[in-house]
Amino acid sequence: MNVTTVIPRIELFEGRVPYMYRCTGGDVTVGVGHAMLRAADAVKLSWSIAGRPATADEITSDWNRVAAAEIGKVASAYQALTQCRMSDDDIDALLAADVDAFTAQLARALPHWNSYPETAQEALFDMAFNLGLGGLKKFPHMLAAVDAGQWEVAAAQCHRQGIGDTRNQQTANLFLEAAGQ
Repeated sequence: MNVTTVIPRIELFEGRVPYMYRCTGGDVTVGVGHAMLRAADAVKLSWSIAGRPATADEITSDWNRVAAAEIGKVASAYQALTQCRMSDDDIDALLAADVDAFTAQLARALPHWNSYPETAQEALFDMAFNLGLGGLKKFPHMLAAVDAGQWEVAAAQCHRQGIGDTRNQQTANLFLEAAGQ
């Protein structure tokens, strides 16, 4: 899988946010779609307030305020609830770690992962990053088509509900490109 094309695609669709917000699924999130399910997860990350390191209590307070906020708003609506910010370098490092972790999860969950064409891996990666591995597994017909190398069928089966048409079409196009590889 070509990380140099995966990362910009993920960033394009997930956004890049230096403060905590609630994603469309309701999880407290930061950076490029990095979910923090508990305040303790946020405390493990690098945060600053006005150029100084944030304390664990400050990070926890921000997480609690965002977690209690209404779901379904754009990320910028949560900015006023937080003091903590993450630097671009820390967002880059977090994203690289997330890409490595999701790739490893996919390799464990999909026994033929290493035999799939690169663009098919990129399509599956996008879906897993967006939906989680459990969400990806809710596409059994698509996954069967992937295992059978039926890239046109996989492209037709990869449409996600609640996801923009552009992202869905790009994912389908990645499967269609796999047909030519």
